[in-house]
Amino acid sequence: MGGTVESLIEELAGTIETWAVPPSRIPGWTEPQRPWRATLDDALHALSGDGRLARLDALGHPLVESLVAIATAPLWSFFATPEGRNRALFELVQNLANPGRINQGLKGTCAAACLEIYLATQDPAEYARLVACLLSASGRATLRSGEELVCDEDILLPNAGERGRNPISRIFQVACMEFAYPDLDYDNILDSHFKGGERVGTGLEMGAFERLLVAVTGKPWKTLSTEHAMMAKAFAKLGISTEGVADLARDGLSILDQSTRKGEPVFATIVLPVVTSFQGDAGGEPIRHAEHKILVLSIDEEKGVVHYDDPIDPRERWFEGADVRIEDEYGRCSMPIADFERLLGDISYQEELWDRSLPRPLAGERS
Repeated sequence: MGGTVESLIEELAGTIETWAVPPSRIPGWTEPQRPWRATLDDALHALSGDGRLARLDALGHPLVESLVAIATAPLWSFFATPEGRNRALFELVQNLANPGRINQGLKGTCAAACLEIYLATQDPAEYARLVACLLSASGRATLRSGEELVCDEDILLPNAGERGRNPISRIFQVACMEFAYPDLDYDNILDSHFKGGERVGTGLEMGAFERLLVAVTGKPWKTLSTEHAMMAKAFAKLGISTEGVADLARDGLSILDQSTRKGEPVFATIVLPVVTSFQGDAGGEPIRHAEHKILVLSIDEEKGVVHYDDPIDPRERWFEGADVRIEDEYGRCSMPIADFERLLGDISYQEELWDRSLPRPLAGERS
């Protein structure tokens, strides 16, 4: 496509100016109160004002080039109608301007949603490139690893059954769920992976998530789990020193604190004792011991809390076992450090950001 950032911004603005059809909608779906064009213009202004439109993707192209591609280039036939094209650009720009709006809806895609939030925040140009490729005529996006994400959804209309998950997030997250298990097929409607005709479960296990995380970000990630902590404890009983080996129970807070202070969120799995707001399939029974991926944003030692992004975007507390405070409508939450430590199952972090020689946080430290 080429062209300077300035010329691409002008091309994008000129194309949008000709659009008379608002993004597609379905009965009962409520658009933001402000006119859609004003909302889109404000979001683009924000992206331009802080330099994000000029950020480069993995191929060295500016973010705005991906937006121009969605606005003008051939798209997969399902998305190529004027309403579809408008919807695609509108939702992607909104996700970029405010990554907090990204959520999993009521699907078991918490891990993919956390990755989407992370990418839109930390590497917005690459996020825009991947989405533009998924919407393109080929429906394929080459990752930093050289592997491919493949579009498996053909819907841009908002869907009440998605509970607020926007169509771009649906497309991106479903592609991630497919990629994480190469030998399985993910069905978004049933929210499950299948092997042949056999339903084998939902969500992403630790190994599958790490595979996805490394491929999409192109960065090395290390995962620590409660299993690692149990192994370290067993070695200690045998008299084997584990001081040089990371231990979730001993080092988790330190890793989280150092990483987030350097502007790098950490992926964490919390194990929920009882889910009270969302019930399981059989007989309305509460869900117990469910694993849920969140994105840890910071630790406030003074207040003794962990701040995190919950991809469910809860409006009220939805699980027991922690004194959760909901900070905004986009799923920013906090909980006491002691509660967080008690629920913590694993973390995925970048090892080079952690200096084990630095003092560990004292608040909530386990004995």
